[in-house]
Amino acid sequence: MDADSLDHKQLAAKYKKYGLFDKQRKELLENFKKSQTHTNLLLKLKVMVENKIKNDPSLLLKNRGQVAALIQGEVINGPKTGPSILSIVDKDINDKIIDSPQFHEELRRELKDVKRRLLGVSDEDYAKELEEEKNKTLAASASLPTLPPTPLPFVRPEPDPDHSFRGNFYKHGYGPKVVKPPRFQFNLPSRNRDRGSPSRGFDGHLSY
Repeated sequence: MDADSLDHKQLAAKYKKYGLFDKQRKELLENFKKSQTHTNLLLKLKVMVENKIKNDPSLLLKNRGQVAALIQGEVINGPKTGPSILSIVDKDINDKIIDSPQFHEELRRELKDVKRRLLGVSDEDYAKELEEEKNKTLAASASLPTLPPTPLPFVRPEPDPDHSFRGNFYKHGYGPKVVKPPRFQFNLPSRNRDRGSPSRGFDGHLSY
């Protein structure tokens, strides 16, 4: 079989035959059970069932199969008002499968392996082919021009109101006053003596 004779239907059939489809399905299901989306889904289902029983307690007397079918119908068809419970599952599918580059790359790698097995390419030749593709990818990445780092925008800092107040305070001469010590005039006795009035000297006696 040559490469031109292969089509997507053959690849899909062999993909399922080799068990790769079931492998992906089980892996996606296990990852979903461990995700926060699964927890939110169970919580929404619990709230929905509690509300239905609260509005119609006779549901507890009905057959379990009938109640399950009623709940399943509401989950699939959606409520009359508000978004459907399955909307959170749809978002998870879009993020993890449909719009996921990692999943697309993994699927492409598996389909490529199926194709080489159909073409009869040996494991050794296929390993060499993968190594050549890896080297080409690295060479192409190395040849890309390195862009200079984008400078961060200048952000003017907010003024400190306390600092501005202190700066203006000192700038306009309103700073703290320096209290000078009083000057003692020790020559008062002689001055008083000249005036003819008595004064006390340093020994406590009156002097003229």
